[in-house]
Amino acid sequence: MARKQNEPEACKARGFQKGRSGNPKGRPPIIREVQEMAKELTPALISNLFEIATDDRANASARVQASVALLDRGWGRPKQSVDVKVDHNASGLATAIAAAQERMRLAAMPQEATDIIEGTVIDAQPVEAGTQSFRTHT
Repeated sequence: MARKQNEPEACKARGFQKGRSGNPKGRPPIIREVQEMAKELTPALISNLFEIATDDRANASARVQASVALLDRGWGRPKQSVDVKVDHNASGLATAIAAAQERMRLAAMPQEATDIIEGTVIDAQPVEAGTQSFRTHT
C-alpha cells in the first residue's frame, strides 16, 4: 500500500519534518575553531602569498595564483559580464506569444461576451408616454 504524504513515515523518508531544523545544534564547534585559527593566521598567510607573488624564482603559475588571491582578498572578486545578443524577431516568437495571449483572453471570457455587434452606439433616454425619441452618438 502506498504511503500518504502527510504520514510521519513519509516525512522521515523525505528528509526533515515540517517545523523542525535539520541541524538543531548549529555548526559543530570544530568548524568555529578552524575559522578562528585561520583568522589568526591570516596576516602570516597574506605575507606568504606576497612573498610568492614577488619572488622572481617562483613558478610563474604560482606567482599568478598568489597575486590573484591577494587581489581577491583586497578588492573582492571582479564582477563577471556576459555578452548577450537578443533577437526580438526570433522566428516570429513575439507574434506567437501575442496570438497565444489573445486566445487565452478570449477563452476566459463568457461565451456570450465574445459575440461582437458592429454599429452605432445609442443612448436610450427615458421617454414620456406617447413619445418615441432616441438620441444617437456617433
